[in-house]
Amino acid sequence: MRAKRALGAGLLAAAVGGLGSTGCSTMNNTEKGAVAGGAIGTGVGLLAGAATGNPRTGAAVGGLLGGGIGAVAGNEQDRKDERAREVIQAQAVAGASAQQRMGLTDVIHMAQQGHDDQVIINQIRATGSTFQLTASDLDFLKNNSVSARVIAEMQTARAAPAVVVRPGPAVVYERPYYYAPPPPPIIIGPRPVVYGGYYRRCW
Repeated sequence: MRAKRALGAGLLAAAVGGLGSTGCSTMNNTEKGAVAGGAIGTGVGLLAGAATGNPRTGAAVGGLLGGGIGAVAGNEQDRKDERAREVIQAQAVAGASAQQRMGLTDVIHMAQQGHDDQVIINQIRATGSTFQLTASDLDFLKNNSVSARVIAEMQTARAAPAVVVRPGPAVVYERPYYYAPPPPPIIIGPRPVVYGGYYRRCW
């Protein structure tokens, strides 16, 4: 009994100690959680199985449960990381667009330099520029050679939605478990009956 406990404790320590080497830098949190949870579950299952005299079954059940729980926890962390990346990317796109957007003076400058109306409109659309024009702004634009067509474009311009690139789905790889079938049963028949120095087997 003590030998079984010592063996189970040694296997558990080996499983827990191996967590530091599970996975690699390219694995996501879901995969790491499945590997780590499976290792811990296998170790705990070995202890439970050793106590009941069936360590293989305990290791199998513990590994499956631990791997599933670890994968769920890791997947939740992957989702949090993905949301954080989306926020950072959206902020970066918004910041880059804000630096390129045109102001009233930019439109006036292009109009006074003799650019065609369509060229000015294309630039407004390409930079995602939007304007909240007041009555004073309309007078200011008209008095500085901005055409009515360009002013109308400025009034209806809308910012383009931010494009967020989502990563592909996480792929979880689980270690296959090979179940060893139990040995065939051994049938022991009754003892032979001896008659006058001879015996025959009764069935």
